[in-house]
Amino acid sequence: MSRPPANSPENRRIDSWKEIAAFFGRDERTAKRWEKERGLPVHRLPGERGGVFAWSHELLEWLNSSVSPAPLSPPAPTPDSKIEKAPSRSRNWLDRSVVWTAAATFVLVGALVTGVAIPGKIRSSIASVRASAPFHHIPDREAEQLYLKGRYYWSRRTSESLNLAVDAFTQAVVHDSNYAQAYAGLAECYDLMPEYGSLPASEAFPRAISAAHKAIALDDSLGEAHRALGFALFYGEWKVPAGLEEYQRALALDSRDEEAHHWYATSLLALGRMTEARAEIDRAQQLNPASRSILCDQALIHFFTGEQAAAVAKLVEIEQAEPEFLSAPRYLAYAAFTRKDYHTFIEQSKRSATLSGSNQLLKVAEAAERGLNAGSEHGMLEAMRIVQRSYFERGQSSGFDLARTCALLGRNQDAIAALNAAMAAHDYSVLGTSMDPNFNSLSGDPAFQDLVRRITERAYQA
Repeated sequence: MSRPPANSPENRRIDSWKEIAAFFGRDERTAKRWEKERGLPVHRLPGERGGVFAWSHELLEWLNSSVSPAPLSPPAPTPDSKIEKAPSRSRNWLDRSVVWTAAATFVLVGALVTGVAIPGKIRSSIASVRASAPFHHIPDREAEQLYLKGRYYWSRRTSESLNLAVDAFTQAVVHDSNYAQAYAGLAECYDLMPEYGSLPASEAFPRAISAAHKAIALDDSLGEAHRALGFALFYGEWKVPAGLEEYQRALALDSRDEEAHHWYATSLLALGRMTEARAEIDRAQQLNPASRSILCDQALIHFFTGEQAAAVAKLVEIEQAEPEFLSAPRYLAYAAFTRKDYHTFIEQSKRSATLSGSNQLLKVAEAAERGLNAGSEHGMLEAMRIVQRSYFERGQSSGFDLARTCALLGRNQDAIAALNAAMAAHDYSVLGTSMDPNFNSLSGDPAFQDLVRRITERAYQA
């Protein structure tokens, strides 16, 4: 079907992402996702970076098509085209398959009407397209709205919001069992629950892996499913090469996936690969400068790469702007402890305990305050050790925090014993042991060196 002339009342030009989104009654993010994932016909303005427009007739054709068509006329090349993201291989094939399917359908219908035999080459091409074209599922409106609701709550990263996100994503897959993105959303909720919620890692990560595998089985080209799987494999099963490979797969599918860059960066940090971690987190921040989670992790990585004062200042700024967000006070507590700013450490630990609802963390902070008020760093650490030891002996702590305190007290054997227990408990905090400056006093101890070797072997085993 040919497009009506530009001046036709049936075909008006729609300028900007905002107006294109309003045409469908959706938000800009949804419109941009539709362009990337479903071929929404949007054109770029020549010579204007970020400028877009669309023809109403094309949008209506796209909306009414069972398979969202590629744009009827290609966008004009722009001077910035070299720095635009290249379409993925799967997207290129989708565009070609849509064109082939449309052409083949035209020939097929014509042949049926006229009685002309279909040429063998066209028959084989149709069969090839049907067999090779990737599956791109279009959910119903209600399922998609539940998915978008889940994404909003997931981005808040609180215990309550993650529970609400799980509920929304679950309802989405109940409405539409083939909705790969909703399964990926579920996986990413479970990925974050050990950190921001109360679900134990031993329960959360197997659920994340199961949901991610389901999403990938439905749509292997879904980057968010691969990044979710990478996170769960890395932290949940300590399968470092497999986890990193999934992050890289997600980025190969979409180099502008800020969350894949983000999670790849934090995993590289845990491995002590600081230069790579910094490059990845800075890229994530460039792609999504409004993400408080990315900003907090960027500050933490910058702290470890030598910019301690600037990193702490950024975390303080985030905390003031987002007082209910857990990461900022948690990282500020760690930074203060490392810099021996113990009053700030205690203050931020109490704030973290309040936000996370952790009575254990609160008791440790109160013990630290009593010990410090008694007049010495050693007294503070010893008071913390006693409380941490009690939780450890009751099976309510893996032993990792106890190990850190023991190392600072010079109780090397106790520290290594607690680290061995944390490793046996599969606490993913152990992965970063070798680059944690609080364990520097153990670096020359053969037992500690053997522990680090075993952690490395466990993480890199097949």
